[in-house]
Amino acid sequence: MAQRFRALLDLCKRRGFLYQSAEIYGGLRGAYDYGPLGVELKKNILNSWWRRHVYFRDDVVGLDTSIITPHPVLKASGHVDEFTDLLVDCTLTKERFRPDKAPPLTFIADKENKSGHIPLTAPDKATAVAWQKLIQEQLAPGILMTLKNNQLLLQVQALTQPDEQGQGGMIAFATESGQPFNVNYHGYVEPDSNSPFLTDSRPFNLMFKTFLDPIDPIDRVIQTTKNHSPDNSLPLREAVDEVLRPSTVYLRPETAQGVFINFEQVVRTMKTKPPFGIAQVGKSFRNEIRLEHGIFRTPEFEQLELEYFVAPWESRHWYNYWRRQRYQWWMELASHPDNFRQRDHSANEMAHYATGCTDVEYLFPWGWGEVEGVAHRGNYDLTQHMNNSNANFEVIEDTPTISADVDGDVSMIPEERPARYVPHVVESSCGLNRAMLAFLCDAFHEVRDDSGKNKPPRTVLKLHPRLAPIKCAVMPLTGKPEFMSITQKVAKSLRRHGWYTVVESQKLKIGKRYYRHDEIGTPWCITVDYQSLEDHTVTIRDRDTGDQERVHWKEVQHVVAKRLMEGEADDLLD
Repeated sequence: MAQRFRALLDLCKRRGFLYQSAEIYGGLRGAYDYGPLGVELKKNILNSWWRRHVYFRDDVVGLDTSIITPHPVLKASGHVDEFTDLLVDCTLTKERFRPDKAPPLTFIADKENKSGHIPLTAPDKATAVAWQKLIQEQLAPGILMTLKNNQLLLQVQALTQPDEQGQGGMIAFATESGQPFNVNYHGYVEPDSNSPFLTDSRPFNLMFKTFLDPIDPIDRVIQTTKNHSPDNSLPLREAVDEVLRPSTVYLRPETAQGVFINFEQVVRTMKTKPPFGIAQVGKSFRNEIRLEHGIFRTPEFEQLELEYFVAPWESRHWYNYWRRQRYQWWMELASHPDNFRQRDHSANEMAHYATGCTDVEYLFPWGWGEVEGVAHRGNYDLTQHMNNSNANFEVIEDTPTISADVDGDVSMIPEERPARYVPHVVESSCGLNRAMLAFLCDAFHEVRDDSGKNKPPRTVLKLHPRLAPIKCAVMPLTGKPEFMSITQKVAKSLRRHGWYTVVESQKLKIGKRYYRHDEIGTPWCITVDYQSLEDHTVTIRDRDTGDQERVHWKEVQHVVAKRLMEGEADDLLD
């Protein structure tokens, strides 16, 4: 599976889906640029989501809010104080990671699970030698170990497993003196090396902080430090934070807060009331502890988010409704629906304000990974912003009722008239980068050659046609001028519809040109040949089946439109 994922990443780089950012300067870890095909795939996923949630409905509007977010907004939402992950450093490999994502220790027992050895795996033998020296001189002087190529085998005298809270675990390493060297074990190790030489976990805020100020904030820090004395009422760090607070801003960690603080303005300007939704697409930023799996976890990412505001007594109904709707979207666009699933969160996974949360997960080569979350957030966010500002987000209804097609809770309807309530929110939050990676993994097919000539497999990217970066490739049989007139007519007729269409007039056999476009997911190739010069017909070749259909060149746009609409027309009627 890892080899297949590497082949996909190689294809993405080679054919223009994904590039390492600033590669000519050595690259920036965790940052990626999207090439000509990658940007089209992202836009097609975005457009499919936006069409479904905004254009196909009459109860959702769009919004685009600022990335730079002032301190009071994220203080009220809880992000300043609570938006943290636990961070652990490995003193051997210098890697940082989240303990909740780390694996347990790999321990090779000799007998009765008491003695044995711990294998540490280094990237290469030179690194293993450097690790051996660091362990001997600093981390665990005198412990017994064996070097085998790029592995270190650490001899263990006894191993005590931690309790359910991760406490009480201990690794007793065997030493030359016979006295064990003890290392605390909390139930996890550094994920890549199996190293148990770890710091204690500590909280780490995930937000990127910056300053909106014409005066260099460092000058304020210097002045505060100079003027601070030990008998000041505030510790130095708090004094610095206090003087910087008026100019402190953050790169938003999610798009949702911009929606919540604009709730009243949207209601007023659009003359709407619950149930209704606000959709937003935009960049968010999180200072991730561990960047992994290409674009799966990066510090800069895009979100497709919908905040759907409902009356409290109808909230459970709408939560279940959006769970179904969002999963259906994934199923319609998937090549292998069995590789997607929904997973409900357990009580200890959910945020304190949530009463329900369901993830859509995809089976990536490294295992199941979240690509979207649907959450019942209650009225926490709106209430927090009301309590910390002068805003009033209450909705007033003279005669609140439950719609006939809604499974509601009558007991939650306020008794006073007119009724006042703060809407509950059902949130759908989809990572656009992760969606792109999931659809690429899902579409990646390797087709084996059956001729017996032992050829390497060729790649077919079976993306849904609505997601494919290039919709059509028009291919004149040769580059002779007489073929180009019809070729350009076909291309222009397709481009008028906004479909990304290319003309492939390379000096390659038509079969090789087909295979080049199979590799990047182009669903249809249109060939202009000698018969086209006689009767103005062309051949449409289907990527997935290889079937070919002969039609008049003027009919190509209608054939493509019909095939693109397949499976989407029913949505318009729902």
